Amino acid sequence: MKKSYIIAMVALLARCMTAQADKDYTVTANATLKDGSSVKGEFCTDQISGSTAFMEKLSLDPAIVKSLAFSGTNGESKVELVNGDKFAMTVANENFAIKSLLGELNIPRNNFRTLSLSARKAFANGNDAGLVFYCTFDDEAAIRSPAVGPSGIFQKGEFHDGKNGRALYLPAYTSCAKFALPEEMIGTAGTIEFWANINDVAPLTSGGCPRFFEILAPDGRGEISHDWNANNGSGGSGLTFRIDGLPAMASSQQTEYSEFTRSGYRRPSMMPPHGWHHYALVWDIKGIGDSTKYSAVVFIDGQRVLSTPFNPGWQGPKNLNGANTLFFPSREDEMPDYARRAYTIDEFKIWNYAKTSFDL
Repeated sequence: MKKSYIIAMVALLARCMTAQADKDYTVTANATLKDGSSVKGEFCTDQISGSTAFMEKLSLDPAIVKSLAFSGTNGESKVELVNGDKFAMTVANENFAIKSLLGELNIPRNNFRTLSLSARKAFANGNDAGLVFYCTFDDEAAIRSPAVGPSGIFQKGEFHDGKNGRALYLPAYTSCAKFALPEEMIGTAGTIEFWANINDVAPLTSGGCPRFFEILAPDGRGEISHDWNANNGSGGSGLTFRIDGLPAMASSQQTEYSEFTRSGYRRPSMMPPHGWHHYALVWDIKGIGDSTKYSAVVFIDGQRVLSTPFNPGWQGPKNLNGANTLFFPSREDEMPDYARRAYTIDEFKIWNYAKTSFDL
């Protein structure tokens, strides 16, 4: 027992000392103070130093720390790492720097009650040409002020552990967030990519199971949407998508997975197992691909899984080149028809060109 305990502590120590943050990542902080105040912003402290039962001097990279709960003015705290490890630590830091809407705050350690941290990939203008919208969904503030693009409105939902940092959890039958997109954001070529975790993968029902998002023109004549569905209204089921001006596409016919067909009560073969998966919807009026061209393609985890044949006469989603609204999961007046399954979404991005390779 004693030997296994020592081995476990050595393993824990190795993770603490070697899991350093990537330079491309930033750490955000959610702090609650003893006077009842709360502070949100970018965590600017390079390391969290202190002592534990298994090491007198220990320095933690903030990127691997999930939370600290302070229990006294002498710096005693309970620490939880992002991998689930938990231990007690006497924190040596005299204060922590947080860059908030009020500027950079150096908050004394003994003023904290709890400090929660989340690391996410940072946005850099020089490396992300063509990125026109990016919401991390870390919290309400991330929706109100995305990393790139227009401000949004948070309606309902919760924030759970995500693919990177936190993510927006959307319960079934609930409209959660929306963004007013400026003119020309949706053009003749583009990519919409995101990470999603479907809470229950089977069976499919009609009306979005779930519908991940929907982009609508003010008059409703233009649409881009993406969902799992038993019946998409055009005889399709399974993985489905719509892009203004192209036929609605689906991975199967509704007779296979219809909610009215008993034999259809099974998970579509294309649906990935429970957990986080990367989705991308790509379109281009010039065509996607070399020897075989497509007008639109869907990727899951970087693999092409669905496509629509190249249509040289297609002019792109022309009804969506004005001001539109991006809904998660769909517009309010269609609820609850298109939100029949809970899911969590993270790292939502829109690009103004067709991407076929992704950072997974």
